[in-house]
Order: sequence, then structure tokens, then C-alpha cells
Amino acid sequence: MASSNELESDKLKSVGFVQSVLDKDNLVVSFFFGKVHLSTSEVVKIIPLERGQHVKLKEDVKEARFGWPEQSHNISGTLLSVDDDGIIRVGFPGGSRGWKADPTEIKRVEEFKVGDWVRVRPNLTTTKHELGSVTPGSIGIVYCIGPDCSLFITLTYLPIPWHCEPEEVEHVVPFRIGDRVCVKRSVLVPRYAWGGETHRSVGIITEIENDGLLIMEMPNRPMPWQADPSDMEKVEDFQVADWVRVKDSVSYLEHGWEDITRNSIGIVHSLDDDGNMSIAFCFKNKHFACSVTDVEKVPHFEVGQKIHVLPSVIEPRLGWSKESHVTVGKIARIDMDGALNVRVNGRQSLWRVSPGDVEPLGFEVGDWVRTKPTPGTKSSYDLNTIGKESIAIVHSAQDSGYLDIAFCYRKTMSVHRTEIEKIAGFKVGQHVRFHRGLVEPRWGWRGAHPGSQGIITKIHADGEMAIAFLGLPELWSGDPADFEVEQEYEVGDWVRLKDNPNCWNSIGPSCIGVVQGVRYEGDEWNRSICVAFSSENERWVGPSSKLERVNKFLVGQKVKVKQCIKQPRFGWSGHNNASIVTIKAIDADGKLRIYTPKGSKPWALDPSEVEVVEQAEFQIGEWVKVRTSISTPVHQWGEVTHSSIGVVHRIEVEDLWVAFCFMEKLWLCKTWEMEQVRPFNIGDKVKIRDGVVTPRWGWGMETHASKGKVVGIDSNGKLRIKFQWREGTPNWIGDPADIVLDDSCFEF
Repeated sequence: MASSNELESDKLKSVGFVQSVLDKDNLVVSFFFGKVHLSTSEVVKIIPLERGQHVKLKEDVKEARFGWPEQSHNISGTLLSVDDDGIIRVGFPGGSRGWKADPTEIKRVEEFKVGDWVRVRPNLTTTKHELGSVTPGSIGIVYCIGPDCSLFITLTYLPIPWHCEPEEVEHVVPFRIGDRVCVKRSVLVPRYAWGGETHRSVGIITEIENDGLLIMEMPNRPMPWQADPSDMEKVEDFQVADWVRVKDSVSYLEHGWEDITRNSIGIVHSLDDDGNMSIAFCFKNKHFACSVTDVEKVPHFEVGQKIHVLPSVIEPRLGWSKESHVTVGKIARIDMDGALNVRVNGRQSLWRVSPGDVEPLGFEVGDWVRTKPTPGTKSSYDLNTIGKESIAIVHSAQDSGYLDIAFCYRKTMSVHRTEIEKIAGFKVGQHVRFHRGLVEPRWGWRGAHPGSQGIITKIHADGEMAIAFLGLPELWSGDPADFEVEQEYEVGDWVRLKDNPNCWNSIGPSCIGVVQGVRYEGDEWNRSICVAFSSENERWVGPSSKLERVNKFLVGQKVKVKQCIKQPRFGWSGHNNASIVTIKAIDADGKLRIYTPKGSKPWALDPSEVEVVEQAEFQIGEWVKVRTSISTPVHQWGEVTHSSIGVVHRIEVEDLWVAFCFMEKLWLCKTWEMEQVRPFNIGDKVKIRDGVVTPRWGWGMETHASKGKVVGIDSNGKLRIKFQWREGTPNWIGDPADIVLDDSCFEF
């Protein structure tokens, strides 16, 4: 047996177990290096680590005695067991067995702080400090933290804080004053009795007690209502044009299901102040009415996505149209009712599909992905333990929705597709730099520094990148999460100076020029961009970070001088702001040579001073009206007039389907019969148009002198306006044809 004077200096802080008590002053203690005879004055009792606790390396430990996964202080694991000699075993996600660790080098993970909102784990059956009358799933607030990292949680129905271990609770997104909330559908009777409310009642939190008790203002109720946070859920902040579907927890709809199913996906058409909404479904002629508490947001479909019909769909809502389950198409356009117009190879016309019948192709082997943030319940795979934002590559994909992804610093990991998202990957040959603000790369700087820029020369299957840095003799291996792609420019690119550069000669922010070359200066590989501007003989040289790409001008384009330009750099030459001219030639520095008839004085323009004049193709969602030159539309007027303003909901070749706020059905017309108008936007200051005798839905309390602000816009253009001095009154509903912008300055 070793004696106390045989302890080495690096073992003085070792943690061990008392094996036997010889007498009141002498002990036999077991350490990882053997048993030691010690006096009671030579040891200090500490709070022991226990099985199931989350632990990680202490910050001052440079190298763990028995090693540590990836040698990262960000990696945390679960304590599995404690050996008789004091050595502990720690488990990590994906690990085949427990790692040995010296308890001296380990500390308990501090996952919570005072004031955090937490939920008692729903599957909890036993606890270290007794469950008592606590209900699993209850939500409370961390009141204080004990010296052993145990927690004291306040719950609305307990007179004193509940004592628990961190592993027995989990983070939840906190409630905030101003949140809109409703009672969960799974709660039949709330802890604090109903007071005339229902599951569809939406309240606003006005106060939160120290124990988490919510005080809310409810519609049509003179007194505030209180509720246990475990009974409540936040009502999503819906906006017009959000994609939605009925929640899984909803079994009954106030206005009935009609032909809606849980898989049906629609787009929010309008929102009312009383908590109701109307939804456009592509397979319904009329909008569907329901409560905001009945639905939830779903991810948007996007133009360019590849999709296919779900295997569970027998007959698509809008028909097969000669396609099948094996058909894969790309979304070319999306109508305002959510209908997807899909382009299929070998087919001339677009295939219209209901969004509830299809799904994106999803992840494929080789996709670059990153882990999504998880602010509530942790992922079942504990993705948080892998440290900072992590980038991986998909190695395999299963029909069940599970993927194997590879990180450059750990073994392949199995995750569900909902826990990751696609990102743009890196490519060999790209110029990269370290993320701005990066404290230290995953494996240290190793001769590089925060300003280093390099070229990717190789990418491994797990995403690890080999980078060539100027001045370093060997290739530098790095984690892709530490890098960002540096904007690259080629000779001939059109660029604009950003708003932040200082003026140089006559050049300032927003000036447009043409890239002439890329310079490499100094040992630090300073890739400076050389740009020619039409107003300067000397070339501008500076970093690429001060530039941004713009669309190049082309010979034959029609342009005009911007309205804000009072005197062009090269003069007017008999023209003015209203003149629309054609580009005849373009100099290497971007100077635009304008076509002029024979005998006229030649004219040139600085590209920074002009804007392209073109009749762009109509897009879904644009605001339009009938051209004044059209006397009778091909499909007749119906209720529409020249002054009517609508929104494009659907396009097919030369046909437009336009929604007007006063019509239930879409209005069919030809593209050449319509012209674009400026859309109204939320926040616009407006007034009722002069000459309007009676607005479409009446005057109410307003007059031509009333001044208001747009606070809501339905997808058919219907405006919701709040007028000055009308506090407490409902918003005014208006037809955009009856409203104009108010140029006068007034405070609202």
C-alpha cells in the first residue's frame, strides 16, 4: 500500500473513494493509481457524481488522462457507472461503450440557469427527490440551483418549489407578455376552470407570475383569466399567404370539414381581428372559414423544388393528367390558392397538382446538411452534444425518414430528416475564408489566422476540407462549419459599390462598374478587385467585400434616366427623365452609348444613373387592372371595370385568373389586356379617393378628410384600414379601387 508522502504533485487533487475507516483520524482511500493511507485532515468531502448525470471535461483540462472524444470541451455525455477504483464511465451518442474518465477532470453539465422555463419530462415515473404531487409534463420556472447542480422549480399548483435533478426536466420555449395563447385541445378541463372560454378562444398574456401562472385578457370577458402554462399553447402568428393545414389534435371544426382532410394544405386568404381566418384550397371554389386555433403552419413549397405524388394518394385532387406515382417534376409556378404548376420532362404543358398530394423529393446521398436549432425538447439523438453549428454530408437515406449523416469530427450518426436542413455545399476550387468572429477553428489555427483566405483542393466524404493557404507548406485540414465562401468575381462582371465604402474621387456608394481583373498582393494573399467606372480614367482597387453583383446591361435594352437624377454625368443631350432610349453599344468601363438618329448629337450614360424599361411577365401575386385601351375584354367585363384593382392568382400561357375583392370567383382575362399597378403594403398611409361617391362597403364613420393606415391585406386585395381617432372601433374594410396613397405628412 502506498503512503501519503508518495503522492505525486499531479495527484494532489485526485478524487477517490473511502474504502475503510481505520479510526477517527485515519482512512484508506482508493484512487485510480492505487489505495492510499490518509489522515482525515488530508482529505475533503465532495459532492459525488452519480449515474445518469450529464457531464463534460472541465475547461482547464488540456488533455484528458484517459482521452476524450474528439478532445472537445463542447462534447457532453452521460455518466454510466463508477468503478470501485473511482474511475467513471461516460457514454456518448453513437458510442459503442463507455469511455473511461478521471472524476477529477469531469464536471456536471450546467444546462439550466435561474429563470429558465422547464417542463417535467412527460415519461418520468420516479425521481431522486420524490415526485410527490407533481404531474409529469407540468411547466414551471427554475427558482434556484443547489451546490450539486440540482434544481428547485416553481409550479403554479405547489406552495413551495419542487426539488429535482436536471435530467428530470427539459427546456421549453418560454411564454412572454404579449403572446397570443389558447387552451390545448388535449386539455379537457384546465387546472383553472373555464369562464365561458373554449378551445377556440384566443387570449393575450398581460402578466406572468413568478411561478409561471399566466394572466390573460380574453375576448368578451370583463375580467382577466388565469391559466397554468401546462394547459396552454401559443397561437402562431399567421400572415396572409402562409401555408397551413388542420392540426392533428383538432377533431371538430366549427363550420364542418366539408371536403377538407388532415392532409389538405391551403394558403391563408384573410385574417379577422376576432381570431378567424379564411383559407384558399386549390380544389375548392370558395374559401374555407375556421379559427386560427384549428390550423398550423407547414413548410412553404418553392419554385424549383422537385416533387412527386405521395404513395398513399390513390387519386390526386386535381387528377393524374396522364402522370403516375413515378413521375418526378419541378415546380415552375405556384398559384395563390396553393396549386402547384409542375414541369415534367417530355410534357409541353404544366401539370397542376394539389400541395397536399405531393412531397419534396427530400434528402439524397451526397447532400450537404446542417443540424437545426432545437430550442425545446432535445433531439432523441442529442444533436446538441456535437457542439456548435455542425455541417455534415448524407451517407444514406431510408424510406422511414431516417438518414445516416457523416461529420468530419465524429462517426456517422443516424438522425430523422426533420432534425436537419439542406444547405449549399462547398466545392473544390472555391475560395474560402474563416467565418467572421470565429474564436478558434475546431482543430486550432495551426499556422492560419482569422484573415487567412485559401482555395479548397479536396473534400472528403465526411465533409472535411483540405485547403491551400498562402505561406503554409502543407494543405490545411478544416471543418466546413468554420468557413464561408468568399465572393468571387471574374473579368467582365458588373458590380456596384455597397453603401459602406468611403467615396473615392467621384465614385461613391451605388456606383456601377465592370471588373477588369483580380490582383494578388502581399504575403497575405490579398485578392483585390480592379473595377473600371465610366466616370474615372483611373481604376478602383479594393476588397471584394465592398462590392456586390448587379445584372449586366445589354445592347438593345431600353433604358431611361432615373427620376432622382437631376443632371446626368454626361449631360442630357436634348433628353429628359421621361425619355426612353435604346442602348447601342457598351464600353469596357460600362459607359452606355445610346442610339441616336443621324444628325443628332451622340449621347452616353453612366449605368448608375439609369434603369431598365421593360414589360416584365406577370407573376403570381402581382396587382393589376384592365388597360384603358381595352374597350371589351375577350371574356367580357362582368362586375369588373377599368378602375377595378385585383391580384393575379393563376397563369396559363396567355390566360390570367385575377382575384377581385368584390367577387367570389376568379376573373378570367388575357395577359395583354392587363397592366401592373403599385400594390398596397401594410403600413401605407392612405385616404379615400377623391370622386368616390360611396365606397364599396359604405362610409361608416369616415369622410374624404379621413386619414388612415393599412393594417391588413387579404390575398384578393381587400384592404383593412385603421383611421385616426377611431380607437376601439373595428378596422375599416375597403376596395383598393376606392383608396389612394396619402402624400401629406401626418403622425399616426
